[in-house]
Amino acid sequence: MRAPMRSTHSSSVRNSPVRARSVSTPVRQGGSVNKLRMSAIYVGGFIGPFSGQAIAVILPDVAETFDISLEQAAFTMAAYLVPFATVMLVSTRLVRNLRPARVIIAAYVMTLLGALTCILTPVWGLFLVGYVIMGISNAFTLPVLQVMLRQIIPPDRLGSALGTYAAMQSLGMLSAPLVAGVSTLVGWQNMFLVVFLAALWVLIIRTPDIPPPGDHPGAGDVRIRWWPVIAHMISCLGIGFGLIGMGVITSLWAGDAFGLDAPARGAVIMCGGLAAFVFSRSIGRLADRWGARTVLLTSIVVGAIALLIIPLAPAVGLLAAVWSITTLAAQGMQMSINLSVLQSPGGTSLISTVQAFRFYGSSLTPLILLPIYTTSATWAFWVPALVLAVILLLQVSTRPVDA
Repeated sequence: MRAPMRSTHSSSVRNSPVRARSVSTPVRQGGSVNKLRMSAIYVGGFIGPFSGQAIAVILPDVAETFDISLEQAAFTMAAYLVPFATVMLVSTRLVRNLRPARVIIAAYVMTLLGALTCILTPVWGLFLVGYVIMGISNAFTLPVLQVMLRQIIPPDRLGSALGTYAAMQSLGMLSAPLVAGVSTLVGWQNMFLVVFLAALWVLIIRTPDIPPPGDHPGAGDVRIRWWPVIAHMISCLGIGFGLIGMGVITSLWAGDAFGLDAPARGAVIMCGGLAAFVFSRSIGRLADRWGARTVLLTSIVVGAIALLIIPLAPAVGLLAAVWSITTLAAQGMQMSINLSVLQSPGGTSLISTVQAFRFYGSSLTPLILLPIYTTSATWAFWVPALVLAVILLLQVSTRPVDA
């Protein structure tokens, strides 16, 4: 049945619902085994954010364990983030002619080795190597797992699937500070057992096996519309800078404005991760129903308004609620951009390049906004709100890919 569908009108089949359903049928037919294989994709979505955020709240413990300065301990975060984002610029392009399941296996074998190194080593240099290995591996797994969803999920349900994937990413970000804090009671390096066991689960269960994206009929003759892609890159930079990276600034404001201690500040920020975990799938359904562009533009507006309100919030509860809305806006922007890119010509090879700019944006937030915060806390939130306003104008003026 599948061969005739591939042989007729290859250029239209490549982007049609029939094409996607024909690929996804084997996944749905396998019962519980294939549901487990689908779970391997979503567990993979958890691993990257967890490992990336694992040491953010325990830098003093890291410094004490390895007898290094706090600045050196903080450098560990950059050592993970910069190689991760840089490799993501080209990762899906590099592996476009490889079977995605084999890429995932190789990446998680390296993740296992990196996690084991981080658990066992008493030397900071070796710990750094293990942590960098996990970051580079995640540069392949994060986009490739989304490419797999693009190939095995029908187009009318892809937004929901990407929302579930985003929810698992939020769970990783949400649980990392909790697990890290608890792990300090028994040795903080043991928290990487979570990464080790989750990666082992993916390797044992295995993700669904699908053809390489570059093997799809007509994959080599697509004409990429570069301006919408560039607009999405700029938007992802804004997501990282003006929304995701604002957790640091919001935490500082919660302490300065309401006198909250570190655990209370962490609880405020974690409200955002909890909201994203609960509602990301619903945002994906909205994208399936209304379209990715509608959700993207709405999320930009909501995010900008939330940033304007945060420094004016008169109570901690309202601050936590508005921060949660800010985080949901970031999820809505990122998920709808992912959906738009994946459904565009050449999108499977460009998704990692577009997403990489989000992480560059997050790294810029403290560098640019902390000096502003010391002068005016209010403008530290209103400047990124203005950035989102510019991104809104950019997206409104950009013709959709499917127009």
